[in-house]
Amino acid sequence: MLLEALSDRDDQAITARQVFVLTCIYWLYVTAADLVYAEAMRIYVSDFTKEWVFYPWQHRTLQHILMFPLLVLCYETAMRLGWRPVWRRAAAQFLIALGFSLSMFWLARLSTLIFHVTIGMALDFSGPLTRGQWATWVSTTVTTFLAYSFGLALLTGIATVRKAQSLQLRNSELRRDWAGARLAALRSQLSPHALFNVLHAIQARIASEPEAAQTLVASLGDLLRGLLRAGERDYSLLREELDFVRLYLELQAGRFTDRLAVQLPAGQDIPAVWLPSLILQPLVENAVVHGLADHSGPVSVRVTYELTSDRLELRVENSTGSSANRPSQGIGLHNIRERLAVQFAGGASLDSKRVDHSNWVATLRLPILREWRGMPEAPQVL
Repeated sequence: MLLEALSDRDDQAITARQVFVLTCIYWLYVTAADLVYAEAMRIYVSDFTKEWVFYPWQHRTLQHILMFPLLVLCYETAMRLGWRPVWRRAAAQFLIALGFSLSMFWLARLSTLIFHVTIGMALDFSGPLTRGQWATWVSTTVTTFLAYSFGLALLTGIATVRKAQSLQLRNSELRRDWAGARLAALRSQLSPHALFNVLHAIQARIASEPEAAQTLVASLGDLLRGLLRAGERDYSLLREELDFVRLYLELQAGRFTDRLAVQLPAGQDIPAVWLPSLILQPLVENAVVHGLADHSGPVSVRVTYELTSDRLELRVENSTGSSANRPSQGIGLHNIRERLAVQFAGGASLDSKRVDHSNWVATLRLPILREWRGMPEAPQVL
């Protein structure tokens, strides 16, 4: 029932004013064509018979003027009625068209009567219809029915095109809203992963190293502010993403001072390119978590980027145990691939794999979203 109601409403993609204007233009064309044809036939017949057979152009003009309000009413009713369901609406549309077509003959007689009253024009009818008048009624009905049907098809076609454009626009809006909601959901799934281990790091140091714990709490506040800023928009500058990752890694380095060493690009010449917000953090988190879990030795996490004229490549590399087997489809990686599919539609990619017996590399390739400048500097050891 809801779909049928929506369909009926969609059939009204053309307004009553537009129906009136289009009907006026179309009927002017029909009137002009009828006048030209009738005048040509009157001249042609008069050359042979020397008699007046066809009505003069003033008569036919009045006839079409009288028909115009009825035509507008029929077209507006037809457009409101629509065509669904076809088996029911088609019969009603046929009856409207037939009623209009049948009235054409009688309005011609009405125009004759008006001219008789106003200018004394002789009447050509009295009493019942003659055989010729019956034949004229039938032929007028058929030709008028065809003209009416063509106009209705024209209006229906225009309404269909407008409805298709409206549906396309509505579909684009829904897809955009859906994509935005999907991205917001993915970002909300990443946020707990960014904080969970940090809270454990602070908790572990409150009793034994309260001053260090306070420093970590201050860093956590900065991390939360960065997280809120990044979560409110779809894209961030590369510098902002690296600053956010730096805060996270500083917190982790404060927890694992003897085991974790991190490297990040340094300097003020980081190019002003844009990338999806919080897209880099889960890769760094995976590097830290899995790197520390794979073995008991020191772990190195290194973040680098490479920029070309049309592509940004981000690499997160971490040392790992020689026998470690990391899953390639964790929650973080799955969410990143989901976001890339929504925001770039196949124009970006993520690879995560072991490159040798002691290193694991996650490579994120993105299209350039803004002009770039400068070159990456050597990583700085924190």
